[in-house]
Amino acid sequence: MKITYTHELPANKKGDALVIGVYEGLKNLTKEEVTQLKSLNFSGKLGEVVTVPSTENFKTLIYVGLGKKTELKTDVVRLAAAKGIKSAKRIKAKKVVFELFGADKLKEKAAKALAEGIVLGNYSFNKYKSKEEEKFELEKVTVAGEKEYKKDFESGYVLAEAANFTRDIVNEPGNVVTPEKLAEIAKELSEKYGFKCKVFKEKELEKNKMFGILTVGKGSKNPPRFIHITYKPKNPKKKIAIVGKGVTFDSGGLNIKPEQFMKTMKSDKAGACAVLGIMKAVGELKPDVEIHALIPTVENMPGGKAYRPDDIIVYKNGKSVEIHSTDAEGRLILADALIYGSELEPDVMIDMATLTGACVVALGHYTSGLFTNDDKLANTFLKLSAETGEKMWRMPLDEDLKEDIKGAYSDLQNVGKTRYGGAITAALFLQNFVDFEKVKSWAHIDIAGPAFLNKEWKYYSPGATGQPVRTVVEYIVLEN
Repeated sequence: MKITYTHELPANKKGDALVIGVYEGLKNLTKEEVTQLKSLNFSGKLGEVVTVPSTENFKTLIYVGLGKKTELKTDVVRLAAAKGIKSAKRIKAKKVVFELFGADKLKEKAAKALAEGIVLGNYSFNKYKSKEEEKFELEKVTVAGEKEYKKDFESGYVLAEAANFTRDIVNEPGNVVTPEKLAEIAKELSEKYGFKCKVFKEKELEKNKMFGILTVGKGSKNPPRFIHITYKPKNPKKKIAIVGKGVTFDSGGLNIKPEQFMKTMKSDKAGACAVLGIMKAVGELKPDVEIHALIPTVENMPGGKAYRPDDIIVYKNGKSVEIHSTDAEGRLILADALIYGSELEPDVMIDMATLTGACVVALGHYTSGLFTNDDKLANTFLKLSAETGEKMWRMPLDEDLKEDIKGAYSDLQNVGKTRYGGAITAALFLQNFVDFEKVKSWAHIDIAGPAFLNKEWKYYSPGATGQPVRTVVEYIVLEN
């Protein structure tokens, strides 16, 4: 799909469909339009969509509700744009024009959100579909808006394309994207944007004492990998490390998952894929920030060489961990990455992972859990996530729960002694592997809920969402 931005009026364009945003009450329309839309029970409420045949420059007019003007937010524009593009696809429109809506209130934020809504809403993963009618693609989308908002629109396009890049990799099944394949994707991305990329194979993992990655990965015929991508501009203002959990498929290991919890476990690489998506956006936007992208990647399988409950791992930082569940593998591989990341001495280190079902129990499917030792960083992320629509909620690093992960025969155990507070004890576990003498601020984002959805929500189709790519990129670009 080709997208262009123009400052020409929509009336001067031609196409199969024109998408028009309408406030509740239909106050921004002509009397004829109001009469027609009221006859179709359309009032402009948020989420409403109606298509009307047209005989002029466009075959169809698509009206999307923006809700009350006084309540207009960026996510409303994003949602309305997605509703419009989905409606255009349903009627098989190939050339679609959008008028920029919301700029009268939100100004440049509206242009950015509109781009995101169009790109995110247009997304589909139909690579393996054989029927051509299921693979319909729009040819061209033109957005007509004020000239001064073009750069903001282009910025939103970059962010949404990065999220969709992430979605594509997450949606790929485990027989396609293995740890080795994920490393290949990282190399291709790095080559495209001029990043440095190092991939540690088994010997390098052993040399660097990455025993968590080696332990979890040894049960699979697909060997584990550790990926380090570096972006370093001439005069960086700050150094940031981003870390993503890359379990390309999680069977649970010897503590094997029940069928209903295993069938979407291709999504357990969503944190790693988000890191790659973030780096794609970094390559396009070129911020004045040094970025180190770190991805531990494994396949967690119950093979003859698989690790067992009661096994003990001793990490490079000297911490020992007793295995109480092989299905709590993500934190074991992230521990290696956090130790490695600490040695880089970043100002900020952010890890993202589909880490715990407990976080989904606590916050539901649509909200990520945010854990951090830095109040300012927490407030920044919460503010940005409210703008991006990638919802986050701050969770406590409750010191009283540290006792729950204290090992009987080791320093730590990899799950809590009870089922309660599981997302918190997982975050506390990770905290043990961050060297705060070298890392100023650390944040852990548990994306287990919103990273992969089984039904349509807002501008997302079922499957991967690409969260939290847009929020982290906004942090990197805007806050540094």
